[in-house]
Amino acid sequence: DLSRRFNSRAAGGFIIWDWTRRLIKAGATYYGDTFILVAQARALRDGLRLAIQAGFTNIIIEGDNKIVIHALKGMIHVPWQISNISEDIHTWQTQGIQLIITHIFREANMTADWLSKFGHSITASFSSDMYFSPFLKVILAEDVVGRTLVRRGI
Repeated sequence: DLSRRFNSRAAGGFIIWDWTRRLIKAGATYYGDTFILVAQARALRDGLRLAIQAGFTNIIIEGDNKIVIHALKGMIHVPWQISNISEDIHTWQTQGIQLIITHIFREANMTADWLSKFGHSITASFSSDMYFSPFLKVILAEDVVGRTLVRRGI
């Protein structure tokens, strides 16, 4: 997921959990000045890279940026800004990594949203296989039971 602050700085976050929703790894990265699309795709690739390094070969990706998700699924032409990232992901697929890529609304992606905001407080990449914050533990527990943010109307 992505967080962008008023000063145009971007940070991304990701969560890796198993099929029982047990935390495997949570991560965040401060990206600095970049396009929203690039930060979203980089956060997805960062999380995917760690999942592959952990030995996972059948991975479900849930992302809330419809352009990134549709580009990776081949539903739209890949925007030039994320073509290298898309190529990295497709290379992993040719090496036997099975991906199911799905779009979810931001409101159902609370943990990754919180981690992307956390990314603004760091200067590099961060990942952990532990609950490094009591807030993270609460948000993960809420995600497990299906609590989502409320979608606001205009």
